[in-house]
Amino acid sequence: MTSAASSSFSRRSVATAFFTGGDRFEDTSVLYSDTSQAAGVPDIPPLEVIAANRMAFGPRPGDLERIRAMGFEAYVEEQLHPNDADDALFLAKRQSARLRISYPAGDGYPAVDEMRPLTALDKPLSELWPLGDTSVSLPFAERNRPLEEVRVETVLRAMYSKWQLREVLVGFWHDHFNVDARSNPRIYATWPLYNRLFRRHALGNFRVMLEEVTKSIAMMYYLNLVSSRNTAPNKNFARELLELHTLGANNYFPNAADAPVFPSGQVSTGYTENDVNQVAAALTGWTIAAGQRVGSTTLPNTGQFVFVPQWNDPAARTVLNVPLPAATSADPMVQGRRILDILAANPSTARFICTKLCRRLVADNPPPELVKRAVVAWRENLTANDQIARVVRVILRSPEFAQIWGQKTKQPFEHTISFLRAIDANLADNGGGYVPYSLVAEAGHALFAWPAPNGFPDVSGYWLNTNTFRASWRNITVTLTNGYSGIQHNLRASLPSGVTTTRQIVDYFIARIMGRPVRPEVYTELIEYLRGTASPDAPPSGTTAEVTNRINLMVARLCVSPDFWWR
Repeated sequence: MTSAASSSFSRRSVATAFFTGGDRFEDTSVLYSDTSQAAGVPDIPPLEVIAANRMAFGPRPGDLERIRAMGFEAYVEEQLHPNDADDALFLAKRQSARLRISYPAGDGYPAVDEMRPLTALDKPLSELWPLGDTSVSLPFAERNRPLEEVRVETVLRAMYSKWQLREVLVGFWHDHFNVDARSNPRIYATWPLYNRLFRRHALGNFRVMLEEVTKSIAMMYYLNLVSSRNTAPNKNFARELLELHTLGANNYFPNAADAPVFPSGQVSTGYTENDVNQVAAALTGWTIAAGQRVGSTTLPNTGQFVFVPQWNDPAARTVLNVPLPAATSADPMVQGRRILDILAANPSTARFICTKLCRRLVADNPPPELVKRAVVAWRENLTANDQIARVVRVILRSPEFAQIWGQKTKQPFEHTISFLRAIDANLADNGGGYVPYSLVAEAGHALFAWPAPNGFPDVSGYWLNTNTFRASWRNITVTLTNGYSGIQHNLRASLPSGVTTTRQIVDYFIARIMGRPVRPEVYTELIEYLRGTASPDAPPSGTTAEVTNRINLMVARLCVSPDFWWR
């Protein structure tokens, strides 16, 4: 038996070696010796811990040391400039991934049961569009295959991509411009196109992204813009464009008399039902070429965005207090584009989206002063190609980002992925078994399957419920008792040489996974569970198999604790 005070590999030295790579020494003893300070509202952790849990899906082994070594600001700049070619681990995982596809023989096609590579992710529109044509006999599994591959890819990117911040923001934009991918064959057959859109613009210019979303197959079919005609304008997309995509519901005035009054021509920061009607009318004729009849001609069946003048209402109108001249044959889409310009540059849009970004990256109730600074950056860079990156930089480098903790918890997808990253899990089938996605779906967070246009809620109160906890706890326990063959791990083998006592083992995993103290009661529980009948400063009692099992379940206890849910 070796006491912590006398051991050559004491509790403090374990922590120090972990944080410094063993070559340099710094005083990290407070991490464990002063855990009383972690009771109640959690203490603010080191900045690299905050970064790894908000700019990424939690730290993998070595991530905290890397951020600390390169410096936080350098890490921010790195993440704001993703380079797809420099992503070897993810690319290798995606290349080797196989996803089963299986269906019985049907009308004109044979039965299939095979493990297939992810072949749909990079396919062009010309190859994806025919999959959504329901007039052609095709099994549902083939039509839906592109969506399933994107789900696998999303898990692999969150697990292994070097460009974690972009993945966090891709998720943010998917929720902001939410489409239920299951709602139409045209949508799930072409889902890789919609997903690529957000990866392309996650850190780019909002105005550019807004028009691409408006013209996308996914949004066109989800909110019915594809079928909107001047004879019967469909208001679904127009309403959500104003309410969810730009100005925000708080700026809707059902009674027009209550709307802000501005001199003619000065853009209004609020909208009325008449604005919804006018936007809907202006966007008639924006559609997708799917073989529709237009007078005596037929549109090609290609899935390309097209503008059909015969279906458009070109009349002069006023939107958000701004007069818009009648569209002309020389520029028939001018009204629609001008409306997108007005909305993207509107001060209400800046406040609405910057508030959501701050909520995503900092706290459920973001500090007003931080939102104001983000709004300034948004409006000063309206035409910049990297407008969003500039705003995100302001948020990440703010004092509030570093000084606020304990005001936001992980969503089920973040919690599951951060757990798998924490245990350095190897997805043995590289996502083909689909296990991580299934675990997240069980917790109520099925990717791309939120039915309403407003996207998954981004506040803790929605997710802190019995089902989320039950599913998450079960999944962690089953994973660490080797219940899923597709998820491999070996926590005991990852222990550094010399880490042998119960206290050293617990300290090591707290440092590696949490990077900060846990509450005293959690710490005591972990010690008491792992040690068996031995002293905390001796190796755990029991056979090799028993100790290995208890190490796994000790880590499970750590990852189901409230401390692990903070972000």
